[in-house]
Amino acid sequence: MIGWQPDPAARHEARDGVPGLCAGRVGEGRAEASDPVGGNMLANHIAFRPRCTSIRSSWLGSSVAATIVVALMLVVWALRVAEHPHSPSPDELFLSWLRDARLADQFDSDASALAHGKQVCRTLGEGGPKQGSAADKFAVDLFCPQFVDGFHVIETATVRGTFVLTDDGLNAGSIASDGEACHGGKGYADINRNAPVIVRNGKNQILDSTSLGDGRGDNRACTFFFSFSIPDGQDRYVVSVSHRGDYIYTFDQLAGQGFRVRLGG
Repeated sequence: MIGWQPDPAARHEARDGVPGLCAGRVGEGRAEASDPVGGNMLANHIAFRPRCTSIRSSWLGSSVAATIVVALMLVVWALRVAEHPHSPSPDELFLSWLRDARLADQFDSDASALAHGKQVCRTLGEGGPKQGSAADKFAVDLFCPQFVDGFHVIETATVRGTFVLTDDGLNAGSIASDGEACHGGKGYADINRNAPVIVRNGKNQILDSTSLGDGRGDNRACTFFFSFSIPDGQDRYVVSVSHRGDYIYTFDQLAGQGFRVRLGG
């Protein structure tokens, strides 16, 4: 018998050693005692001499082994956590995608962006048209993927606008200029930095609006540069500057050629 084992003599809970060595040491729980009589009752036939240990050292060894096992388990758990980090929620992904695509500025807050995304899905669920902006497509991908098939992303184009007011000298004073900045004068006084530029579709719905901004030039030609955005899919695009008439285009014309108008003599 090597180390602490159940007492072969059945006199105590445990016994250590072999006859003639440590077999007289017995234990009850963690307490040790001596029972040489019981030790002499055991068969004396083990040829090697075991090392005598105490119950306390046996418990200590077991505790150390258990501590090592627990530490190894913690290391394995930490490695698994590192391999499988927290998976972001659909809401988190939606906001992240918007930021990465530089579309987050369309909304005044994260809450507004999420509310818009959920509304897109509700509209589709009620039978709305399967089309929308790039941000709408992100919402469909994450919040209602059952509508992904057939969803059309409406293209948006930024149109560069140029408006030139001219004066051929026959209508002196139609342009007021200090040599750099300029604006309309006399009968063209409405052509200034605040003149509205409005884009509508064939149903007279406003698609976008801006203003002419600051004019640059002299008293012979005053040029205004501006821009506006249009979505595709409209039957036509009607652009008006102040009250100077309507200019009708297709999406391809505005997206490819921009908006250029000349007014004056």
